[in-house]
Amino acid sequence: MSPLQSLTLPNEQPEIHVQGDIEMNSQHYAVRSTCTALLLFACLASLSVVASATTGERPATCATRGPASPGELHREWILVGWEKHRGDPPFDFRQRLGHLYHWNSDDVRLYDTFDPQHRVARSADEWASIWTEPFTTLREARHSVLDGPDVIDGGTLSASTLEFAARLETSAGEIIGNRARTSLVWECTPGGWKIVREHTSVRIVSREEIDTIVPHSDK
Repeated sequence: MSPLQSLTLPNEQPEIHVQGDIEMNSQHYAVRSTCTALLLFACLASLSVVASATTGERPATCATRGPASPGELHREWILVGWEKHRGDPPFDFRQRLGHLYHWNSDDVRLYDTFDPQHRVARSADEWASIWTEPFTTLREARHSVLDGPDVIDGGTLSASTLEFAARLETSAGEIIGNRARTSLVWECTPGGWKIVREHTSVRIVSREEIDTIVPHSDK
């Protein structure tokens, strides 16, 4: 081997070594970039799932307008469900109001200050047991909406408020008049909106006032 060759060999070896380093660094950078991209994609996917779960998509069964919307169902609740005329059959809570309540939810809380014992029902069954007997003994229960309904649309949960007057006639012929404000929370289910929360605050009013607000009718 000539002296020239011996001098060039050291220069050739570092060149080969540098090229190897460049190739290894390029591979390492490519792997790291791929991992970073996958991690970013996973994070974005997770955020999408969380956002979807938080927002919640409302089933098409839950209307925001019309007779099946929370506001109109609230009107039906008081003007049809709790209305009673002379000669009506015995009060059947499930038949009159059952389609408006959630019967399988653990979130149900129902309260009305008109209940002398101020009980809180944690199911529609319990609520029915509280009101069936006293409501059955009434001769009449006439109602009028005074304000509302006002609705807040929360997606899969909606809240409605409504003020009504009630003219109740007992079995003894006594007239009890009251004005009440009620708040209902509706949960969107595959079967439509169902009540999971109810709070009604009642104020007793004079006979003169209730006769003006809800006039007596023989119908």
